[in-house]
Amino acid sequence: MAILLLIIGLVIYFIFNVIPITKFHYLFAYLGLALALTSGIGMMANENAHFGMEAKTTNKQVAIKPTASVGQLNLLVYKQVGNKGPKVYIYNGKKKHTQVNTKTINKVKTGYTTATLVTQETRYHFKNKFYKLLFGFLGKENQLKQRVNTFEVPNTWKVLSTSQVTKLKKQMIAMQKKQMLMQAQMQNK
Repeated sequence: MAILLLIIGLVIYFIFNVIPITKFHYLFAYLGLALALTSGIGMMANENAHFGMEAKTTNKQVAIKPTASVGQLNLLVYKQVGNKGPKVYIYNGKKKHTQVNTKTINKVKTGYTTATLVTQETRYHFKNKFYKLLFGFLGKENQLKQRVNTFEVPNTWKVLSTSQVTKLKKQMIAMQKKQMLMQAQMQNK
């Protein structure tokens, strides 16, 4: 609707500025220009500063399973994106992971009895139907402002990077080989 008002305002400005239809043609021309400017500024304000919108926050809590388990030890594994990029957490046995974007923050808190993922999302919604009618065509409805993923895990869980997990696997294999050698030597005696 705002784009339509912009076009109508420009057409009115052009018609009344070029063709002197009435005695007050400049007044109508400037009113058309004001309509076009107001509409254009409103569209830019909606695009850049979410004018006519408000942020609404929703919370979701989901029970999670560890990425892997080693005896009594449960692992929550993350992968660093780039050198200093965000961390992507993998949970529920490699089936699910957190999102990777600049609007997502991941946190880990320990000391809970059960493992849960609490997701708090803040999204933009129009304040009322008037703003939706004016700026709905811009596609800003339900746009993500911020997402905070908080992993609430028990103290028995360890948070490791994928490189730490591969080192741990190598150490476990070496320890198993050592134990098998020791058992074989004890049986030969």
